[in-house]
Amino acid sequence: MRFLIPAAACCALLLCALFAGCTSPTQAEIQPAGTTVATTVETTQTVAPTPTPEAIAQLPINQAVDFSVNKDRPTGKITLQCSGGPGMSSAQVIDLTVTLADGTVEDKQLTNNNDAGQISSDASITLPGTLDGMDHVQVHITMGGKVYLVYDQDVGSVNPYSNANSSLNFNS
Repeated sequence: MRFLIPAAACCALLLCALFAGCTSPTQAEIQPAGTTVATTVETTQTVAPTPTPEAIAQLPINQAVDFSVNKDRPTGKITLQCSGGPGMSSAQVIDLTVTLADGTVEDKQLTNNNDAGQISSDASITLPGTLDGMDHVQVHITMGGKVYLVYDQDVGSVNPYSNANSSLNFNS
């Protein structure tokens, strides 16, 4: 009997604490009856960043690197073909960056990390391009630890097999 009164008092305090609101729902869960809460869903659209314009550098004649950039008509592939030049022996990295029409960026490099210690004068890089569309091509050359932008242009091709480019007229 001695423990019955303190035990009953503890149970009474526990019941009072429960009814006092210690276990009530949080403020975010309490809603008046008959009201609806509208939730908004934010949508974000990813847009390809516009490349910041860089000035095209003219390498000195004694450091010039000869190359060509071509886009293959049937496949859309973009090729950077080196063809020598006095700067090939001092070029550390030749970097081809292609931004496709859909905003996807492809990048590939030629480096002088080989047995000869220089980039081959007939080296080439090929990256995928879009078949019907305009792609943006940049060529960077690193010499003496400094990066030079030497080519920055849009290149396009027309798919000769596309219906949009057909010269046949079926409505005659």
